[in-house]
Amino acid sequence: MKAHKLILLIISAVFFTSCENELDLDPKQREDAEVTLSTEAGVTNVLTGTYALAAYGNAYGGRILLYADLLGVTGALNTTDLRWRGTFGELRQMYLKTMYSDNVIIEGTYSRCYAIINAANTVIENIDKVKDPDRQAVMIGEANFLRSLAYFDLVRFFAKPYIAGQTNSQLGVVIRPNAIYDFSADLSKERSTVEEVYKVIIDGLNLAYTNLPEENSFYADKYAAQALLARVYLQQGNYALARDAADDVIENSGHGLSASYGAAFNHDTDQIEDVFAIQITKQTGVNDAVTFYASEDNGGRGGDFSIRDAYLNKFSSTDTRGTFNYENPANGRILTSKFTNQFANVGIIRLAELYLIRAEANFRLGTAIGDTPLNDINTIRERSNAGAIPAVTLDDILLERELELGMEGFLIHDIKRTQRSIDISTDGDGSDLLPFDDDVLVFPIPLKETDANKKITQNPGYGT
Repeated sequence: MKAHKLILLIISAVFFTSCENELDLDPKQREDAEVTLSTEAGVTNVLTGTYALAAYGNAYGGRILLYADLLGVTGALNTTDLRWRGTFGELRQMYLKTMYSDNVIIEGTYSRCYAIINAANTVIENIDKVKDPDRQAVMIGEANFLRSLAYFDLVRFFAKPYIAGQTNSQLGVVIRPNAIYDFSADLSKERSTVEEVYKVIIDGLNLAYTNLPEENSFYADKYAAQALLARVYLQQGNYALARDAADDVIENSGHGLSASYGAAFNHDTDQIEDVFAIQITKQTGVNDAVTFYASEDNGGRGGDFSIRDAYLNKFSSTDTRGTFNYENPANGRILTSKFTNQFANVGIIRLAELYLIRAEANFRLGTAIGDTPLNDINTIRERSNAGAIPAVTLDDILLERELELGMEGFLIHDIKRTQRSIDISTDGDGSDLLPFDDDVLVFPIPLKETDANKKITQNPGYGT
């Protein structure tokens, strides 16, 4: 298993900077880049730097998980599962569904994801410097995995949802197929369609699955790519492929469920349930899930996002997931226990999700590949002492996702793919419903991007 710690490096000679732009090169940096990309060690360091970019707080260091909850919760204080009480105005915009194109937090995530894409492209384009063809293949696989991961979250947040059975010809995000080395050039480009972006994502993950080994230390491996494919196919409503990909990971990856629900969280070395996790250390990276969900004593801001009774009441009395929380003594807020170690890795994919994907896909298709939907759901429930259920419905499966995966970055994406509405009435009486494909549930293309990119189209509701 993946038992070692990744010391993520951002090396200036690899030309990564702390700027929000994808890559900012002054003449000296450009010279350094040319030297770096002429050696095998340099290209390897660029790949390491790509993981480092992903570990930033405004990417997979935690905030991308947070955004899914902020967009997905209701505005009714008595009926919402989670309540935002943080002081970050840019995050409150997401909670209230009143975002603006000059939101610097959204802009930072947009830029960070494109930095990941550009770095991955750089590795792929310079892979000839790596002498061993087997090592070349693995590095190309890792770069494609990271690039697909970034595109997937870009298209889910910055575009209308993929809808199965439709053309999905609405605008997605800009596809950058080649590395950018000269940012003084005109980089204006229109967004590709949602369908085209999903094709890039799926093609990249299939290539990653083919190239990557079954074990790859703490880096992405074959089954991380397959697990992400299962998530992508589920988002598309392609249940047969989602089922088969999830089944492959469950049956063949060597991963298993942690012995207890609590054991799946707050560790700084990958555990048996971790299919892919972002490595965080005291020297590099930041766990922003802890920042916004944890108490001050646990390295957070006191619980900007707290749990409400509406969520706790969904659990049975014996379900340990319903008590996997604590009261912050400083303010009385009920906080999740999933994020209490500020130097813990940020879990991106854990095996429990694959059981839930297989269960839902099998149920929708009337199949039992791998196992029955009932057995898969009861496997999850019995781990947390929730007790087995005698029969299962689609509503049971979707509820199980909320109970098992709450606060792990799924809420708005599940709402969109199942085409549910969000109740934004002040008392939660259903008098004001926000449809899943409403304009306000899509991030604006950042103002910095529309200022620089003269061909790009802004999302509806955010001006020209």
